[in-house]
Formats: sequence, structure tokens, C-alpha cells
Amino acid sequence: MTELVAGRAASRVATASTLLAAASGVVDLWAVTSLGGPFAGVVTGNLVTVGGAAGRGDATALWPPLVAVLGFAAGVAVWSFAWRRRTQAVGWPLGAELAVLAALAVGWVLAAPALVLLAGAAVAMGGQSSIALRLGESTTYLTGTLTGAVAALVTGGPRGPVAALKQLAAVVVGAAAAALLLALLRSAVPVLAIVLVVVALVVLGRRPTAR
Repeated sequence: MTELVAGRAASRVATASTLLAAASGVVDLWAVTSLGGPFAGVVTGNLVTVGGAAGRGDATALWPPLVAVLGFAAGVAVWSFAWRRRTQAVGWPLGAELAVLAALAVGWVLAAPALVLLAGAAVAMGGQSSIALRLGESTTYLTGTLTGAVAALVTGGPRGPVAALKQLAAVVVGAAAAALLLALLRSAVPVLAIVLVVVALVVLGRRPTAR
């Protein structure tokens, strides 16, 4: 009975993590195409861009990726600090991420400055990354996920490629959906991320009943 409940809980976490990965694909595509170029949740690429801009002495190109990196770090710090005494909490942290995404959706409609929206998107992805740590998953930076999946595939390691492929596919699908919305209904792009996070929250909030 306990194993059945634990298995269902693990399944809910996996499903929610996939939904959050799709949300990160939406937000990153939005950031790259419409908010100045940097990723909201892929810090490594932004750090390389910061270094390149600094090396060229190009202050204009330096600010967007730097804001994204600082915003992401701030999101991780705030979410980690706010729920430091409740290490298993994910509902309220996800609710806080939803609040940031909702503010971004309003700002997008009202044509807020791109750098402000980028900062908010990075904060949201930093917060989501903090939540993902509690879930034991990665939903924003997936290079390690791909590395682990390929290594497990060729060595027979403990982490199979199926779960990793779901996460990677979710990012691609999220980005593709965001690109389609940018072409057809631009105002709905951040709303899509909100919907995905809401569904993830609902999935995590369901309590399994053993039969």
C-alpha cells in the first residue's frame, strides 16, 4: 500500500516537472525573441554573453544578459530563503512564481520595458529552479539532464533516458508553442506559461488514494 502511494507521488512529481520544463521553454523562447536576447533560465549561455560583451567593451550588449543572470540568482535566493524552514513546500513557492508570471503577463500587454520584463522572467525561472531542487528534478537548465541521459544510455547507469527525454522534449514543445503564439497571439505567450504552472500545481496538489 505504501509503495503504491509512493509510486503515485513519484509519478505526480515527474508529470509536474515535465509541465514546468515546458513552461521554462515558453519563457526562454519569449525572452530570446522579444525581451532583448538573453535566456531567462539558461545562465551559462548568458555568462558567456556577458564575458563576450565585457571583452569587447560593449556596454549596450552587456546589460541584458547581466540583468538576466542577476535576476535568476535573485529568484533562487528569494525562493530558497522564503521557504528555508519548509524544505518540502512546493505549493506556496509555485504560487509565488505564478504571481510573478501574472505580473509579467500584464506588463507584456501594457508594453513595459523589455529589460524590466526580462528581469522578472529571470526571477521567475530562478524561483522555479529553487522549486525544482525540492522536487529532485531540473526544469530550467537541462544540459546536465542530457548528459546524464546519454551517459546512462551507454553505460547502463541508474538514470534511464526516458525521464530525461520527457524533460528535454517538454522544453522543445514549450518553445514551439510560444513561437506559434508569438506569430498568432503575442499577448498570450506569458499566459501559456501561467497555464502550465497552474496545471503543475494542480497535479502536485492531488493526493493519491490507495486502492
